[in-house]
Amino acid sequence: MLSKNRTIDWQKKEQARAKMRSLVKRLLKIYKYPPEGQEDALNKVIAQCEMWTDK
Repeated sequence: MLSKNRTIDWQKKEQARAKMRSLVKRLLKIYKYPPEGQEDALNKVIAQCEMWTDK
């Protein structure tokens, strides 16, 4: 879901980053991730997404 919604320069545009963060939060809520660990999981997923290279 995240790879489908990324834009070319999502790492530079704050609005695109906010959309990616909201998608991650939605996925964490869908899969009932514990609330006390969500911020750490969100940061970890965003950090992993930043390592993607554009194809």
